[in-house]
Amino acid sequence: MSDPISVKVTTREGEQRTVTQGAGHQTLMQLLYDEDIGVEAICGGCTSCATCHVLVDPAWMEKLPDRDQAELMLLQYVEHYDPERSRLSCQLEIGPHLDGMPLVIAPEE
Repeated sequence: MSDPISVKVTTREGEQRTVTQGAGHQTLMQLLYDEDIGVEAICGGCTSCATCHVLVDPAWMEKLPDRDQAELMLLQYVEHYDPERSRLSCQLEIGPHLDGMPLVIAPEE
């Protein structure tokens, strides 16, 4: 098995935390939800609520897969949408491409 993936998270309160993938985490949303740091994940990762909105460091955006139409549509309707940084964490599968990625939990809507 490969090494666990860690991401650097800034909470809504400005706290800096490093969170590491545990057993069963397939998406970034699952990891952030289990850490209880502001990701509500109301829809459970079905791309229908945007409560797992995160702001990714722009330098990392090009390392991530493109947003699909459903993700883009949801993000465009959130108050804190930033086209350069906004992602739904439910749409980001855990993998080596995320290791070390800095992100900010988006402000609550």
